[in-house]
Amino acid sequence: MAAKKIDIMDVRQLIQLKIKGESNRSCSSSLAIHRNTVNYYVR
Repeated sequence: MAAKKIDIMDVRQLIQLKIKGESNRSCSSSLAIHRNTVNYYVR
């Protein structure tokens, strides 16, 4: 199944959370998106 495309503002927030050292699961719960979508954008 393809990853859901997310808004550019969510991508920016995701980058900020990853810089702070947050895990992919915590990022997904903070942004209310599926963890596989976070994995896709992190890769």
